[in-house]
Amino acid sequence: MPNLFAEPEIKIRRARKHLAELEGVIDALKASYRYEARVVRLEDGQQRAELILNLDRPPHDADSIGAIIGDVIHNLRAALDLTACDMVRAVKGPNANVNNVYFPFSGSADQIDLMIRKRNFHRAGERARELLLKFKPYIGGNIALRAIHDLDVQDKHTSLIPSVLNVASPVFSRWNDDGTPNLSIVGDPTVPSDFCFLFPDNTPLAGKEIIPALHGLVEITQSIVKAFRALANE
Repeated sequence: MPNLFAEPEIKIRRARKHLAELEGVIDALKASYRYEARVVRLEDGQQRAELILNLDRPPHDADSIGAIIGDVIHNLRAALDLTACDMVRAVKGPNANVNNVYFPFSGSADQIDLMIRKRNFHRAGERARELLLKFKPYIGGNIALRAIHDLDVQDKHTSLIPSVLNVASPVFSRWNDDGTPNLSIVGDPTVPSDFCFLFPDNTPLAGKEIIPALHGLVEITQSIVKAFRALANE
């Protein structure tokens, strides 16, 4: 069956395409931020640092960041479900019943066998079950893999995944090398020293930078598809 696992690969490619789109939107948003930083000398001889963060017109699709993140996650979740279906076909034949077959996730390790049957993954056979268990798709197991499921549920049933902007100001120096007091700006005052989007606290990837984390989820999904394809080829 040469077409097995073709559809999961298509979904992963779609996820990569959405991720590239997201990177472009975030890069454009970064470029729209400009600092105005200056050192002001007061009448009494003291110095004061002033910093203003100016936002030029943001890119027109900046408000779609959450939706694009959701698109990445949805495609990865779909790739996992399609992999489960294709594993059943690999065992039972191209006309196998794959109705209600899903990649199983559970709340704990001791619940995974129950979810394997509930999601009809048992149709893929014992060797597929053993391989699945190695990926630990449950809370307390593979955190990143489980996050694909949880983020997908959150985005579909609660709200679009929000993003958190973390911006650090330019660095100000207070003394010269010889210890003489001298308030000054270090580096380019127009460029943020740190600028990133983080997953918020109400998500399983809380505090992690969104772009690297999503790349990691793509690679995890790719490795799972590859592993099940290898098993099917055996």
